[in-house]
Amino acid sequence: MQLLQWCTLEPSEKGALAAIRFSSPVRVTSIRIFPAGVKPFAQCPDIVSQTAPPGFFLDVYFNAQPISSPDAKERPKHSNALVPTSIAYSGGQRDFIVDMGLEHATRLMIVKGEYEFVSMAIYGEVASEATTVPSNYVPRSLPAVTPSPLSSSLDPANSRDPTQLARQLLKLIPDAPDLELVIRLIFCLKPSNDDWDLLEFPYLYPDIDNIGSDFDLEQALRLTARPVPDDISPETVSRFAQRVAQSENDVNQAYHIAGILYNVASQHPSMATSLLDSIDIQKVFDLTTLADETTLLRLLYAAANVDVAKRLNTQWFLELLMLISTDVSTERETRLVAERLLKCLRGWYVLEDTFSNAQGDFVVAADMLKDIGMEEQSFGIWLESMVAHPNVVSSLAENPVLHVPLPRLLSHRANSAPPSQDEFVASVRAYIGVACVLAVYAWSDSLPDERCRARVLGILRLWQDIDGYREIANHLLLLRQMTFRLECMTDHDPPTQSGIDAEHILVNLAKNPRAILRPNLMKTIFNIGTCTSFITDDERTSMRQAAFVVDDGFTGAVDELLRSVEHPPTFSSLRTLRVALAVMERELVEDEQSRALDDFWEEAKCSLTTCLSDLLVPIVKEIRSQFSLLQWPPPRTEQDVVAQLFFTADDILALFLRLVPTHPLPSRMLHALTEHIADIFTCTDAADMRYSMTSHPSHAAQETRKACIDAIRALSCQPPTVPGGKLGAQIVLRVLLEHSLRSEGLDPTHHLLQVFYLIDTLLPDDNFSEEQRTLWVQGVIPMVLKELWMFCHALDTENKVHFIRRLSALDQGVVGVGEWLLLEEIKDVSRASEALCDADLSEQKRRVMQSQVSLFFRFFVEVLQSSSARWYFDSLATTEEASHLLAVALTTILEMRLVPPHLGEVLEVLGAGYDVFDNELRWAIVLGLWRSLQAPELTTSRLERRLGMSAKILRTITTTYLDPTKVTGEIGWLVLSLAQYAEELEGDAPQAVVELLEWLSQAAASIPRMGNIHTVASEQFSTFRDRLKDVLPVEWKERLDAACCVLTFGTASTSPQDLTALPENAELSMHDIEELFRQNIPTPSTPPRRPLNQDVLGLVTVSPPALLRSPAVTGLTKTYLNNDFRQLRQSSARANTSRLPSMHVDVGVEMAA
Repeated sequence: MQLLQWCTLEPSEKGALAAIRFSSPVRVTSIRIFPAGVKPFAQCPDIVSQTAPPGFFLDVYFNAQPISSPDAKERPKHSNALVPTSIAYSGGQRDFIVDMGLEHATRLMIVKGEYEFVSMAIYGEVASEATTVPSNYVPRSLPAVTPSPLSSSLDPANSRDPTQLARQLLKLIPDAPDLELVIRLIFCLKPSNDDWDLLEFPYLYPDIDNIGSDFDLEQALRLTARPVPDDISPETVSRFAQRVAQSENDVNQAYHIAGILYNVASQHPSMATSLLDSIDIQKVFDLTTLADETTLLRLLYAAANVDVAKRLNTQWFLELLMLISTDVSTERETRLVAERLLKCLRGWYVLEDTFSNAQGDFVVAADMLKDIGMEEQSFGIWLESMVAHPNVVSSLAENPVLHVPLPRLLSHRANSAPPSQDEFVASVRAYIGVACVLAVYAWSDSLPDERCRARVLGILRLWQDIDGYREIANHLLLLRQMTFRLECMTDHDPPTQSGIDAEHILVNLAKNPRAILRPNLMKTIFNIGTCTSFITDDERTSMRQAAFVVDDGFTGAVDELLRSVEHPPTFSSLRTLRVALAVMERELVEDEQSRALDDFWEEAKCSLTTCLSDLLVPIVKEIRSQFSLLQWPPPRTEQDVVAQLFFTADDILALFLRLVPTHPLPSRMLHALTEHIADIFTCTDAADMRYSMTSHPSHAAQETRKACIDAIRALSCQPPTVPGGKLGAQIVLRVLLEHSLRSEGLDPTHHLLQVFYLIDTLLPDDNFSEEQRTLWVQGVIPMVLKELWMFCHALDTENKVHFIRRLSALDQGVVGVGEWLLLEEIKDVSRASEALCDADLSEQKRRVMQSQVSLFFRFFVEVLQSSSARWYFDSLATTEEASHLLAVALTTILEMRLVPPHLGEVLEVLGAGYDVFDNELRWAIVLGLWRSLQAPELTTSRLERRLGMSAKILRTITTTYLDPTKVTGEIGWLVLSLAQYAEELEGDAPQAVVELLEWLSQAAASIPRMGNIHTVASEQFSTFRDRLKDVLPVEWKERLDAACCVLTFGTASTSPQDLTALPENAELSMHDIEELFRQNIPTPSTPPRRPLNQDVLGLVTVSPPALLRSPAVTGLTKTYLNNDFRQLRQSSARANTSRLPSMHVDVGVEMAA
């Protein structure tokens, strides 16, 4: 990027236009406007900007000139089209980004607006003809982007006093009151318009000292509508409380007492406690008085005060609330208020407990924070308690300040894991800090004070881009007065920075469809005018379109859900769809009479589940296209659109989660939905790898990933839809197992791994009941054995071991699925070992088979070395076929002089439990242990251990089973290998060799050939025996000599064929892979022509003579005389052949009686 132009423009008298013409086509990337009196270039101090006035709107037009490619046959024609954009300059040095793309450039820039002068620097690059795509791809690493940490002064979550930022901002306003008084006046005890004009404002206090004799509760209610001073004496408060208690004989005392408690709840803490000490609230409130919605609502607001909540959190009052909330004869609104009051009373208790209890219920406490922020009255009273109540402030301050990431506590989706105490405390501090800053914003806006207001709005806009703060700020900005204040700032001319920030904040709020459901934000969207600085006409139309869906209610949501999904999707269309889904979810939540689904059927002529299933198809298709390997080049989709795609899928799955427990899905829909969930789950992980962790797509993918897991578990719990039908778990598991092998454009390895994770979360764990485990073991697993094996066969080794362990632990030997899968693995390696014996096997196929053998031993060693390996031994011992095939495979591999990786480890573990195996497998273990001793990297400890084990196992094998030639040949090669061992045999290794030779001499007594070690020359054996004697005790030397007297040796040593170590993996080139596929394609050839061995006339079928002579067919025969047959042929040849003969001939046959 370079400086293209510096200029100070002055508009023409006619049309207020100014133009800039570039000497060559350029691509403008940014425009920087400087305020008056600034020197923009340090090297040119004589250049001074002259921008005036300090704020204005500019309309900018670029002449669009297309850029041609070098290989284009014709140059594009020049166009006079002007591409418009607008700039809202609010003062100071401002940068405005221009995205012209790579296909166009410009040589002319026209500026129009009501300004006197504007000094600007234009940055970009000189455009040239489009370069060709390089033939060779050279990878380059992208620069790492490290996000800047939030400044400590703007981070109340990591401050011991979270109100510090708000108090500093408040100091920007001259003669500003304390923060506590600002909170009371802004959210709770709102002053009248006349009060704002008084000189004493905001210090307008009630006179509660001079109370007349006619004092009653109504007068007390009026007096407490204004805040008392914070330095009020306790005696004054006590006398006032006594007078209120003496005036309880009012007809509407419950109504008035509730109002008084509401008024004093946000004031000095002594006011509420003194009143509650003086009034017997049990006599004031009963079932009759609490049935009034206004009284109950005022108590709800008052209960946001910690002292009021503690006094109301008693057994008698809770019972009253329970009776009201469960009484169907009570109005619905009253019941809802009673439920909210119950939650508030419990929430305060839990919230205080979380400050000192590391095991507190942080989820319930987070729900209280969410509910408190829904209404101004409760919010203000609660905030006053958190800021001014000494006990609450000290309890929160006792927690240390730890820099931890803020969890998304206020998200509409429940967190998969509750936050820790440190994370929750940091979130509470952030919540208090944001709330206090909002109070300062409202105060500065009411005065107004532009300096403070602009500073606060800039901070709020910053918080909307930071994880953790974004959720808190957006939640509290939806308060009614906040959206109203932001709305009032959208109509301004000339533009101001605070107005631009307000528009940014509103646009960010409207990105959340659930926020548009709030009536105040919907009204704000409708009231946004056309004179805006940041909100474009398209954005305004998009926001209004989503708001219209909310305004139309149920009918508007149904119409939007039935509309086809736009392709390609846009942020606007997806947001509108998500708003419709949110409206539908709200209808289902508030549907007490279960009429919503019937109403949907009447409106849409289909069920809601069918509609949601149809909606999910194009959404999943679009998500898949973002990560498909078949899509090249990959689609250039904005990150906000990708995030909305994931969020849309998340919203649809949330509705399915609500519907499935009561409305089971048919099998076909269940099948399709499971496949869609698997694809979405795979793409969420792909998005997490492609985008940064702090990006919107990554956040959306994480949320949707949790929804996929919840949806799969819910679908698996679905009962059969018809008697005798399939369980939902069986259908879901089978679909996942089959779909894992069909990536359909996605990365197949990644797709398989992600579906494996999904299946792993689906299988029952320790939290499942015994009944559920039994259902899976007996009703689900046995029905999908074929699919289980195909899936297991495709997994990598680590996940395969984990998967078989999970199945075995779930099965616990009831069905034997783990044993069956182990048997199939052994069969697979047995077939591979047999294939390696084929001399005609191609080199590519041989490498694949060798890799398969290596992977089996890697799998086997991980299986056998696990803590739950006992059942593997039992399986090999009880399944004769498994032990036989394993022994055959081992023997075949060893006879080919192949050494797979981990061979020694596998045989050591098997040898430790040899007593449960038969002779065949024992001999294979012994033979494998001997071969493993010939490895060059063998350690002394392994040599000692394996020699002793092989000798021990060999003594247990029936002698007659063994082939003397093979046994003596292998022992001879073992002796040769030990003789070449560089180090002296240590420990028990020499004794093991003696035991081996003793066993051989004893076997020679019954089988003489066992005594002939023909593969070792006697001279070499004598040398080895002498080395052995040097490390043996006297007793063992004698035993060695006794054994050697029986044995005979060859005249010359026979060197064995070198061992071949199998590689861990198969390395194949693209050519090798092509050859592998080509081997399975038969070569086309012409089929051989077979000679005709029989006479042509022999093909004619002649009716039997008996049939021809039958009286029944006499009417079917005719005898030709003389030239009748010839004349018939001639007449046929002369007939008119232009007309086709009839295909329908009725032949009458007279049958003989």
